[in-house]
Amino acid sequence: MKKRTRWPAVVLLWLIFISMTGVIVYVSFQNGEESKELGKQFIRQLSRVQQISGSQEEMDHFNYLFRQGGRIAAFLMIGIMGTITIHVTFAGCNWLFKTTVTLMIITAIACFTEKMKVYIPTRHYSYEEMMLSVMAAIAGFLAVSVLTLLGRALKGISHLLTASHTGL
Repeated sequence: MKKRTRWPAVVLLWLIFISMTGVIVYVSFQNGEESKELGKQFIRQLSRVQQISGSQEEMDHFNYLFRQGGRIAAFLMIGIMGTITIHVTFAGCNWLFKTTVTLMIITAIACFTEKMKVYIPTRHYSYEEMMLSVMAAIAGFLAVSVLTLLGRALKGISHLLTASHTGL
């Protein structure tokens, strides 16, 4: 994209990325008991619709798994959107710079949202949950990076095939 025609896409990507990050920060900084209760209410509603019955311990375990799944999905999306945003914003920069900046930003978000729970009543810091967030964000980064590299490789192969047919 030319620089003049790219700026609306850059602004839109940053708005989406910052909004997603804001939602994750907001949810992460909620009171622990209120957050658990919201999850329990959702699980109760789901169990009524699906006609699932189980002990309180099973429901609590399902609630925990649901919350961790939500964490993984959220940070996976942060990794994907962050990578796309940085790579489109800094299209003219070299790959190592873009990769380093992207990894620093998404890792900082994942660490920050977990570390700040120390200061929130009824919440706790968990190294395991922080690493889960970091790994999900990096998985999103890797998904975009692999697809980008695959696209470039296919484009390069296509150019080679075209050049070989024209006799250049």
